[in-house]
Amino acid sequence: MEIRFWGTRGSIPAPGPYTFEFGGNTTCVEVLLASGHRVVIDAGTGMRLLGDQLKSQGKPVSFHLLLTHNHWDHLLGLPFFAPIYEEDTEVLVDGWPIAFQALTRIFDDHMGNGFFPVAFDQLKARIDFLNHVARGPIHLGGVTIDAISLNHPQGGLGYRLREGKHSFVFITDNELAAVGGRRLREFVQFVKGCDLLIHDAQYLPEEIKDHRGWGHSTYEEAVTLAVQGGVRSLLLTHHDPRRSDAQVHQIVERARQLAASRGAGSLKIDAAREGSSLHLP
Repeated sequence: MEIRFWGTRGSIPAPGPYTFEFGGNTTCVEVLLASGHRVVIDAGTGMRLLGDQLKSQGKPVSFHLLLTHNHWDHLLGLPFFAPIYEEDTEVLVDGWPIAFQALTRIFDDHMGNGFFPVAFDQLKARIDFLNHVARGPIHLGGVTIDAISLNHPQGGLGYRLREGKHSFVFITDNELAAVGGRRLREFVQFVKGCDLLIHDAQYLPEEIKDHRGWGHSTYEEAVTLAVQGGVRSLLLTHHDPRRSDAQVHQIVERARQLAASRGAGSLKIDAAREGSSLHLP
C-alpha cells in the first residue's frame, strides 16, 4: 500500500506561510493498493489537488471514497474535484451512512437555496453509495477494510486496512477520553499491532478541558493508544487550524518524549504532512 496525504488540517482550511510544511488543506488521504485499486479517505479541501493530479494523467478515474463522518471540513473538496465533471469517472462511496446525504447537500439542500452553482444530479460522474463498511468488513483488491464507530458529535467511523501481513489504521475526529461512548480499550483492540496508526491530535492536554465533547483528542491520548496497542508508527493528524508548523513540531517532540518516558522509545512518532507519501511495508 502507498499512502498519500492531500490534506491534514482540521476544522477549516488554514493556508499561509505558517502552515506550509504540514499543510493547510482539510482531510483527504489517498491509498493505492497493490492490486491497483485506489481508496480515498474523506473529501476535504485537499481533494482538489488529488483531482488535478488524476485528471492530468488523462485516464478514466475510478476509486472507493470512504467517508469518516458528515462534517463539512471532510466533504467540501468534492465540488472542486475536477474528475466528477467527466463522464468516465466512477466514485463508489462508502462509510458513515449519513455522510453521503451531507455530501449531496453541499451542492443543493433541496430547499431552493443551493450552496453551489452546480446541482449534485448535474454531475457527469457516476457516484453511487454502497453502505457496506458500516455493517461489516469489506474486501477490495486483496485488502480487507474494517470499521469502528467513533466518539464524535453525530458519529463517525475509523478504518483499518489490511493487506497481507501489513495494516494501517486511520482515525480522525475521535475523542479517546470521551465520557460515555466507546472505551479506550476498544480502540486499543482495533489498532492492535498495526504498522501505522494515524490519529486525530487536534488539542493539547492543557486545551482539552475547554473542548470536551467536541470529538477530538490530544497527542497524549493518541500516544497512549499507540503504546497500549503496540503499533509501530504513529502519525498525528487533524492539526488545529491555529497551529503553526513550529507548534506542530513542538507537539511531535512532546509526544516522542512522552512515549520514551513510558518505555516506548522505539515507537516512531511524527505529524502527517500534506503532500507526503509512504509505503507499507
